[in-house]
Amino acid sequence: MSKKLKVGIFGITGCMGCQLNILYQKDLMAILDAVDLRAFPVGKEHNIEEEDFDIIFLEGVVVNDKDLQELKKYRNMTKKLVAIGACATDGCVPAIKNFVNNKNVELSVYHENELKQMNSLDPRPIDDFVKVDHYIYGCPMDKIEFLNFMKQTLLGKDFKVYSKPICYECNLRERGCLLEEGKECLGPVTFGNCSVMCPNENYSCIGCRGPYPDSNFEAYFKLLESKGIPKKTIFSHINRFAGIKFQRAMLKQKEEREMTGEHACYDMFCHVAKHKLNKKGENCWGK
Repeated sequence: MSKKLKVGIFGITGCMGCQLNILYQKDLMAILDAVDLRAFPVGKEHNIEEEDFDIIFLEGVVVNDKDLQELKKYRNMTKKLVAIGACATDGCVPAIKNFVNNKNVELSVYHENELKQMNSLDPRPIDDFVKVDHYIYGCPMDKIEFLNFMKQTLLGKDFKVYSKPICYECNLRERGCLLEEGKECLGPVTFGNCSVMCPNENYSCIGCRGPYPDSNFEAYFKLLESKGIPKKTIFSHINRFAGIKFQRAMLKQKEEREMTGEHACYDMFCHVAKHKLNKKGENCWGK
């Protein structure tokens, strides 16, 4: 009989919603029977932290030195690191801090003396600091996607990454287009595989699953313009869950077009936050 996979489920700064999604997974007991769950502080009283995990699932975003040290520790403890939820994959709501005045944000919550002891960092997703082997997107992460990951892993198969945008799923379900209805929807530029929960309830997609890699941002913003939808409104949605990753994707597309000699003067960049982020997540002022 083969050994069970040693699994750990941990979190750094975040709301614990993704870990609770695992805890409330209806197939949780079947999963627990199939693996050796060494650590899950949210759901277990006794936890073992060692350096030979097969898989660690990690929720949360790096916002201070403590998070960064814990992240590096978990990376060194496991063969595979899986980012779960928008905080870990894309930075989520805490990363909005990158697009506003950091000092004002912090002082609205903490006293200045407290700030000196916090060692805060600009909030960033975990793959800005360590190698991430797999991603399970969403806010909170999708239960079905987590279950599919576990099933494929236990069967010895590679986890198949979904490669379609939200719009593809809306078409499959014959759900009318919210953009055609004049609503601000991020469906064309957002990773799918969420069962289009928001559009099915007549709510616009707000990008909680992060940017779809093959998005045509130029065409998307031209479509918004033709529908009379302000870009400022769209950017407020883009920056909510995955602002760092969306803006990097747009900058990358712009650079690629310029390298091929195409005119890439997208007026959408007039609405990007004052400081932009390069591929390493460092601040870099627009050229």
